[in-house]
Amino acid sequence: MEKIQCPGSVVSGLIELITVGLTHEKIQDAAAVLAAVRVLRPELKALDTFDAWISIKRGNYVDGARLLRELEGDAGSKPLCRALYACCLFAMGDPSWHGVADGLIEEDADADAVALVKALSGRTTPTSAPADVPVESSAPMEVPN
Repeated sequence: MEKIQCPGSVVSGLIELITVGLTHEKIQDAAAVLAAVRVLRPELKALDTFDAWISIKRGNYVDGARLLRELEGDAGSKPLCRALYACCLFAMGDPSWHGVADGLIEEDADADAVALVKALSGRTTPTSAPADVPVESSAPMEVPN
């Protein structure tokens, strides 16, 4: 399949739209935009994280865990992928989530990932802003042109 020419800024905007859709429970819409982004950037393996997130949102933790495990097996897995993997293991009742969570907390490479796994274990993370302050979206994904 020939790659469709589309500026990286447009693809980044579509990726942000997927994130917003998933955070606002627009799962079908987010999945449709994800399918379009896959046509534009079929080589972008990081998009698989969204497939896992969609599986998690749909309550399919086994599939989410499988997708995240595959991502982890590729190249240096992002901490947030590992945190989502820990969430899947937790939801499935698999005690190995503790090891994943402890590794992320010890590594302390990503504040969002650490906060997520600390929430699973009931540990608190001090916040730097009041709870009613809107949180900015996640760091932009690098999108090749």
